[in-house]
Amino acid sequence: MPHSLYARMIIAAIVPFMIMLIGCLALYQASQVEQRTARSVAQTLEVIADANHLMRLFMDAETAQRGYALTRDGDYLAPYQRALSTFPRTLRRLQDASNDATQHRRLEQANQLFRQWIKNVATDSIIKTRNANAALPPIADKASKRMVDEFRTVMGNFIDTEQEALHTRQADSQGAAKHAQYIMVWSILLALASALLTWWPLFRRTRHAVSEITQRSQRMVAGDLSQRVALRGRDEFAWMAHAFNAMAARLETLVATEKRTNRELAERVNVLVRDRTRDMRARHDLVEALQACRSTQEAQSTLRNQLPTVFANTLGGTLWCLNTHTAAPNRICQWGEDSGDIERDECLALRDGGLRDVTLPMAHDAKACSHLRAARPGRHLCIPLRGTEEPMGVLHLHLTSPPDETDNGDPQAEFALGAAEDMALSLSNVQLREQLEEASIRDALTGLYNRRFLDDTLTRELARAERQSAPLSVLMLDIDHFKPINDDHGHAFGDRALIEVADLLSDNVRRGDIVCRYGGEEFVIIMPGAGLAAARQRGEHLRQQVATLDIDLDDGTPLHLTVSLGLACYPQHGEYAETLLHHADMALYGAKQGGRNRLAIAHD
Repeated sequence: MPHSLYARMIIAAIVPFMIMLIGCLALYQASQVEQRTARSVAQTLEVIADANHLMRLFMDAETAQRGYALTRDGDYLAPYQRALSTFPRTLRRLQDASNDATQHRRLEQANQLFRQWIKNVATDSIIKTRNANAALPPIADKASKRMVDEFRTVMGNFIDTEQEALHTRQADSQGAAKHAQYIMVWSILLALASALLTWWPLFRRTRHAVSEITQRSQRMVAGDLSQRVALRGRDEFAWMAHAFNAMAARLETLVATEKRTNRELAERVNVLVRDRTRDMRARHDLVEALQACRSTQEAQSTLRNQLPTVFANTLGGTLWCLNTHTAAPNRICQWGEDSGDIERDECLALRDGGLRDVTLPMAHDAKACSHLRAARPGRHLCIPLRGTEEPMGVLHLHLTSPPDETDNGDPQAEFALGAAEDMALSLSNVQLREQLEEASIRDALTGLYNRRFLDDTLTRELARAERQSAPLSVLMLDIDHFKPINDDHGHAFGDRALIEVADLLSDNVRRGDIVCRYGGEEFVIIMPGAGLAAARQRGEHLRQQVATLDIDLDDGTPLHLTVSLGLACYPQHGEYAETLLHHADMALYGAKQGGRNRLAIAHD
């Protein structure tokens, strides 16, 4: 693979970089010079400031001495004392900062003048003033003035020398800054010029090559597979053009093959989609039909009718459902080949709840269920229908093709597993709906119908009696002295007594009579078709049966129960459910008042 384009790109990147690097180094050196010059300027400014400060200290001390001599006020000596303490430190800083011998001599001369003034003038003046003597003689004043003038002259020369040095250093700093600017500007200009000279040919070559390849590619995308790229040279773009031309030639050959293959594949896909759509529609219809079922028997009937359609692509199949009343699975439906019945303990899928996928006759005996050992050769699936707590059944399918060993999955098994999950879920929902409906109309303790079921049923039975012009009786029972039983023997024994009475009533009524727990220790029996005389006879029979009921206490002593009954009959005592129940309750109340263990009939 050629690398000329890469080399040119690297050179085009390195040359401006090197120019900028050299410029940066020169700029760095110029900046260092400028920084040193700037520090010198700052140092000179500090020296000038300290020199001015030193002059002010001398002037302040001289003024303070004169003011004290004139006023004899000690406050005037504060600047003098401050000058004595500050002058040496300021002088020392100036001596440390100055490297010139002449300047050192001037500072030493200024120091001598200050010390001489303090010794010969200031000290004598302060002592005499404190002793209340006369003022200093004129000779002392002239000496003081001469020293001050000489000090000013010396420090003025010192400051003028530093000012000249400051101007020189400021000029050097400005020159260094201009030099740095020149370096920066020329570095940028040279870098831009070199970048332009090196990158412009690359840009032209790249633009031409990309434009040529793009145009040919767009025409190929539009459908013209005869396009070829014409690029001369030995760089990467020429190699890319060669590869593009080879690819276009091969693509032109492959397109013709692809069109033929697509036609064949489209035909196969249409068949597969049609079959899959039919299967999914059948599965969807099955789920909708199962969701509309209100009972397990209705759901099993739906499965019996629709499973052969759902699994129309199989050679055969059987669905067994488990029944709580019988140990053996119940065969719900079968289509195609008959595989016979199964035993619950012999079906491995029901035993361990796992899928069984076997191919006969090659499957090992330990892997296949017993009911498959005599089945016809081919692929067989045993799919357990898993409920929320335990298996609900098993689905056996005889498939038409072996497992697909490619990466295309196993659509037959996946569809069967999905349909089995739908069936198991739907059957579980139907069973749960039945349990909930049963729980909503049954009393949890006695198992009899509850007050809600009583109200709905009595209204319905009265409407039927009205249509058929038939009688209907309502018998209300109440266990006598039930509260003392709970108080003396506990609520557990009271619940046991309620259960015993409920079982006795259920066993001694007609098949069409409806026994309900009305509330507490009260029961209601609806007797469709029974007139007043027949209902009274049945009520007396029930009262006598309860009187013979003995419930053993914890110590083995039998406890005798009695009931009081109230009877109301349609249409004599009312035409509505509320009216009949009210009259039956009033009759029960009369039986309680009359001594209990008796039956009373409602008044007309």
